[in-house]
Amino acid sequence: MTEAQYRKQWLRWHNQYEKIAYRELIVGFRALGNSIPFFAINEDNFDAILDSSFGQEKFFNIYYNIYKEIGIIHGNRVGKDINKQIKEYSLSTFLSLFERNLLTWLFDNAAERVVTVRRTYLEYLRQLIAFGYAEGKTISEISTDIKRQVNQRGFYRWQALRIARTETTAAANHAAMVSTSSSGVLTEKVWVSAVDARTRRPPKSEFNHVAMNGVRVGKNEPFLVPFEGTTQKLMFPGDPKGSAGNVINCRCTMALVAKRDKDGRIIKE
Repeated sequence: MTEAQYRKQWLRWHNQYEKIAYRELIVGFRALGNSIPFFAINEDNFDAILDSSFGQEKFFNIYYNIYKEIGIIHGNRVGKDINKQIKEYSLSTFLSLFERNLLTWLFDNAAERVVTVRRTYLEYLRQLIAFGYAEGKTISEISTDIKRQVNQRGFYRWQALRIARTETTAAANHAAMVSTSSSGVLTEKVWVSAVDARTRRPPKSEFNHVAMNGVRVGKNEPFLVPFEGTTQKLMFPGDPKGSAGNVINCRCTMALVAKRDKDGRIIKE
């Protein structure tokens, strides 16, 4: 498969995955909005009530569902590509490794993102409640307004779309890493940029993803993304440990290529 074909396939897959992530986010955010304990809220305590009612674990569960669903689909697709080169990939082996380690991986790599999403979502709800009180509405009227808004089709749409696109890239690329690890084949990572008008590059962005297209590194080595005369390390496009300017709304991916010895034979780990 050529680079152009791989890019076209990835962007088609990314669009599919983004819809999955968006659905999980909207369902999760809607459920949270509908569970606001309005019976306990007044004008003086609504900020504290929201904070205590929506613990970080509820948002973490949303993230877990996104990464699991997208990860299983994409990891298996990557595994099938591995099997076109060498019959070493097993779906059961991948699933065992992926599901066993996903929770720990998310805690270690995406916890900060979850905290940010929680903070932003709670601030959105706080503003809705504060605005209602400012208009002189009763808590019953505010409750009715918020529940109506929460259940509308466009509820929190723009924030959810941004999060969905960002987490889609991270979830798929993380799963690809796990998939190749489960195969036992030694691989290299090749950065594949979206390469269109939206792809990060100076002067619009401080990061340069156009320059990253085609960059190859070892599977366990970081990509060094150009950044204002220096570089920032990412283990894969969309790596949650990257800064916001480097990963939010990123649609880049990576191809995992089996390494071969001097005689052209695939090398196993």
